[in-house]
Amino acid sequence: MSNEVSLIAKVHAGFAGCHTPACLHVDGDMSFDTLFARSNALAGRLAGDRSAVMIRGHKHMSYLVAYWACLLAGRPFIPIEPDLPVQRIRDVAKTAGVGLMIVAGKVEPLDGDPNLPIMDITQDTDRCDAQIFTPRADTDVAYIMFSSGTSGHPKGIQVRYDNLASFVTWLHKDILEGMDLKAVTGNVRYCFDVSMFEVWTSWTQRIPLSVLDHSEFINSRKYIDRYSQHQAGLWVSTPSAIQLYLRDKTFNGDTLPDLRVFLFCGEILSKPLVTALRDRFPGARVINTYGPTECTVAVTSVEISDAHLAAPTALPIGTPRDGCTLALVDGQLTIQGVDVVGAGYVALPDKQAAAFPQADQYRTGDVASFGDDGLWYFHGRADREIKLLGVRIDLNEIEEALRTLPEIEAAVVEPHVIRGSYRALNAYVSGPKSRDKLAALSKGMADSLPDYMVPRFWFGCSEMQINHNSKLNRTEFIKTAQGGDLQYVHD
Repeated sequence: MSNEVSLIAKVHAGFAGCHTPACLHVDGDMSFDTLFARSNALAGRLAGDRSAVMIRGHKHMSYLVAYWACLLAGRPFIPIEPDLPVQRIRDVAKTAGVGLMIVAGKVEPLDGDPNLPIMDITQDTDRCDAQIFTPRADTDVAYIMFSSGTSGHPKGIQVRYDNLASFVTWLHKDILEGMDLKAVTGNVRYCFDVSMFEVWTSWTQRIPLSVLDHSEFINSRKYIDRYSQHQAGLWVSTPSAIQLYLRDKTFNGDTLPDLRVFLFCGEILSKPLVTALRDRFPGARVINTYGPTECTVAVTSVEISDAHLAAPTALPIGTPRDGCTLALVDGQLTIQGVDVVGAGYVALPDKQAAAFPQADQYRTGDVASFGDDGLWYFHGRADREIKLLGVRIDLNEIEEALRTLPEIEAAVVEPHVIRGSYRALNAYVSGPKSRDKLAALSKGMADSLPDYMVPRFWFGCSEMQINHNSKLNRTEFIKTAQGGDLQYVHD
């Protein structure tokens, strides 16, 4: 076992005898020492079998016990949410060779038989003070994240122990360096790997993770009150998630004086959002990151400066972390690095061959550019180019232009299809509250973009519509906007 991978065991060993709360949950708190002893006891029960383990639950403290027990026992874990349909569970279990489902937290029984042995650890209190750490090799799979959705073939993304250790090292040494934190937010579901910024900040710094069930997330006042009470100093989320909180006037530095750092991942970060955030939290640091699940959460970072906000370009995603190289290959961003690039997909050889041309290289399918300032810039997916009336159009470019406008909270641009042909563009936006404001938006875009890039049909949406991963749910956002009364046609 390498020194880097042994870091995972060292982080866990540091929990012993530490009575600081590791998790502050509405059902009660759990200390680091309790997390240490309970995860050791459960790891002892899991050891001796190498099959994957599903952890079914939400944000209960026992979920963190199961998480660590699987890491200690050398069994790949698959986080799943309670609302995942039983057929989807069967598909995932078959694909990944799952041997056990752990139930962690108060969840409704499944509607159907998952065809798996089930172990409910929600009420377990067993303790063991002797640490178990039994991965056989650095390249053992630590966890598998399955793609979201409830239909189609599930896509399992495997991440190894050395990948995870590399991420933790980067987070601890580079991202968190110099931060004096008393607690970290618990915004993100554990089935979304952005949550690793939160849990590993908690674990490496031995500070509490402040947790509420995700169903309460739209109740901004409840989250704000808890984060104030727990003195949360680091906020982690997608940009879409924090847009919801900026609608609450109490989300500011007076109510949350300890909240001084905001870290974003999973979506494009816009200048208007950062400006609004700085108005609410003067002097706060804003960190932007980028990375696919296939490469262990994130691979770049940058602290957003005044110069970035004043530049004519979109906000950067920053520079790659140690051991990671970025390059443009055939127009798309490619990531390379032995400890960064994961093991790839479970039982999908064609997708594996296309996305991982070699063991330490991943083709992202993303469009990016490298600036004269030495920073990387993300522009969206490579498959978002269309041909409209004979002209090739990049939908990412139009969405990027919309996101620069201060009145825009969220924007989606899609082709307007008539009898199978692209005839115009539709713009779905959140922020403008009247038809006149939609008209002003379209006319403003006509002053800066060619006519063929200005959407003809405009739809306003009053709701953000975020999905389980706290990203903008584009499908529901479009559906809600189309069903509303706020519409405008640009001539």
